[in-house]
Amino acid sequence: MAKIRELVPELAEVARTELNEDPASRDELIAALRAWIEEQSYLVARTEDQFLVAFLRFCRWDLEEAKKRVLFFYNYKSKERGLLKSRFVDDKLLELARSGIFATLPNPIGPGGPRIHFTRMGHIETSKHSVSDIFRFHAFRSEMEINSDDNWNIAGVVEVIDFTKIPYSLLLQFDPSLFRRMNSFLEHGIPTNLVATHIVNASRETQFVLTIIRNVMKQKELLHIHPNLESLYKAIGKEYLPVELGGNNGSLNDATAFYESQLTNFTPYFKDDERYGVDEKLRAASEKETRPTLVAAAANEDGTFRKLNFD
Repeated sequence: MAKIRELVPELAEVARTELNEDPASRDELIAALRAWIEEQSYLVARTEDQFLVAFLRFCRWDLEEAKKRVLFFYNYKSKERGLLKSRFVDDKLLELARSGIFATLPNPIGPGGPRIHFTRMGHIETSKHSVSDIFRFHAFRSEMEINSDDNWNIAGVVEVIDFTKIPYSLLLQFDPSLFRRMNSFLEHGIPTNLVATHIVNASRETQFVLTIIRNVMKQKELLHIHPNLESLYKAIGKEYLPVELGGNNGSLNDATAFYESQLTNFTPYFKDDERYGVDEKLRAASEKETRPTLVAAAANEDGTFRKLNFD
């Protein structure tokens, strides 16, 4: 039997009805994904049940899609060393954990609902924190959530971003090509769905810019710009917000302390993570070996190739 956390009934129902999870075939599919990973000479990946089930759930238990996502996840981490830097928990990550920029609120939106991330843009010190530093922290946080947060994996995540006192110098760092590189990991590698992004306390000038951004987004419905807290309360539910915004879903200071503790606990995990990834040379060799087999499979039983007709 697979060693995975038992889900609360509400979340188990979401997994069954929305992600096609079937306990009867679950162990078999986890084993099949593990076997595929172990067969790939160029891929060294984690094969723990809890890690693999996150990718299968995100892919609605489509084994072939889960293979692609696991491969992209590790290929990205091997190629984008410049963005992710080392995989060790270093002083920069711990500094960001203590900064109060990020918080994961303790209660999701209902037992079977999405997790809530809260970001305070005004706490970003651009003299210390670059856009890539913030992305790296988000990538580390996501990997901790792969292994520890079933609501995040199954029901998705709601982002609440407080734009109070956002540093103008941060906006100057926006680089479209950089953001495409960062977004590809979040979109194609991390096994969770972004349910919605809610922005509050943005200045009129910032709201204007965000409205322009939303107009060119593919999924416009995911970005919500709130003119005041009352609007945010109606969208999420006041009780699901932190006490600093009038809710009762924990305090942002406690969430900050939690991150530092969580990163410390995951330090051995990330240290071990240095050995995982994709070897492109071995991958190229593997694909080269596969091509003759595919060509042979296209031949007729008598050994001749099928005739191709061109107009």
